[in-house]
Amino acid sequence: MQVLRVDVEVNGRKITAAPVASRDQVETPAVVLDCRRSTEIPTQEAPTPAEGLKVVRLPLTAETLSEQDMDQARREFARSPGPFLVLSQTGFRAATVVLAHAGRVLGWKPEEALSHCPGLEANPLLVGFLTRYLVEHSDRSVRRDGNFPA
Repeated sequence: MQVLRVDVEVNGRKITAAPVASRDQVETPAVVLDCRRSTEIPTQEAPTPAEGLKVVRLPLTAETLSEQDMDQARREFARSPGPFLVLSQTGFRAATVVLAHAGRVLGWKPEEALSHCPGLEANPLLVGFLTRYLVEHSDRSVRRDGNFPA
């Protein structure tokens, strides 16, 4: 089974997308954004808030990833200086969320975003979402600091 990992820095905030199996190999995050559905999380493996660690649940599927999900993820990225760990079972959904956010803030075209994670092309639904999201937001005025306008 192919797994993906992406490391990007967006306005000084380190963001890592990783599969659950490799979460222990990642710098200790301040915020964990867990994109797994509840059916994918064995009770003993669910990230729990430790001292100084914030865990945010954002259950996603390739079929249901939406603009609203990205708004929620982007709000979380704006609320903390990080570092962030975005988790999904194999890293595909996590990579899509990270690349969509980074691409929007940094002004990447879809091809540039995909160049940071070529393995994502194995999932056409997620590539389609990423492409549509970045194209749709390419003409909008985006605050380059990653924060939402007041």
